[in-house]
Amino acid sequence: MKEKTLLPLNIKIKVSTMKLQLNLVKSILTVVGVAAVSAVSAAPASAISLAPTSAFSFGNITGGDTPGDAYVNSFSFDVIDEGTSVLFNIFNSGNTAASSMFIGKVLFDDNGYLSNAEANINNTGNVAFTGGASSDQLPQGGTGFTTDYAFTRDNGGGNKWAVQGSESLGVRFTGNYANVVSALNTGALKLGLHVQALPNGASDSYISSTSNTEATPEPLTMLAAGAAVGFGTMFKKQRAQAQKAE
Repeated sequence: MKEKTLLPLNIKIKVSTMKLQLNLVKSILTVVGVAAVSAVSAAPASAISLAPTSAFSFGNITGGDTPGDAYVNSFSFDVIDEGTSVLFNIFNSGNTAASSMFIGKVLFDDNGYLSNAEANINNTGNVAFTGGASSDQLPQGGTGFTTDYAFTRDNGGGNKWAVQGSESLGVRFTGNYANVVSALNTGALKLGLHVQALPNGASDSYISSTSNTEATPEPLTMLAAGAAVGFGTMFKKQRAQAQKAE
């Protein structure tokens, strides 16, 4: 009777290791793909950009009208660096308690940081505004807000062209991104909103806040973070399997 030739143990280990390496490559590709999809789907429309972006909120006007005080968190804006220009994306996230409210006017107290205004840049929804350099006054703004630029919703169709829930208005200016963000943080540059169609037909105004600014995560940063977590878990699992194979 012929004896069976046993496969050397070291060859078995090499074959097993090769399989683990192939599985590792497949897993890496899977993690990168999932992370990329997650990063893009999780990012707001304004964040699908590799340009530096800062997010700001609005605050109620002290001593002003109060019908819209409860809805101030429904409004925000991003500032995006476009090199020699900056893009302001002004958002109305909506509120079920005041579903008909809309932004009818956007004003800028500039103090020399901005020039060459251009409205309706990458708007979302049925939004159309007209305006530019103006001395139009923000309702309730008082002496603390001096308008340099004003943009008003186009007429026709009721509030059709205003910034309603889940819509946004884009306004671009020539300006230095770092200087603009710094001025917004100190209050040297301010945005004002006039919001209409609040409950009981009321209206109210808001001014940009200097106390709540944050950088918006960029898609590649989100991808790297997701991939890092995935790789860490995957490597740990592969090492455990390799040790078992030995």
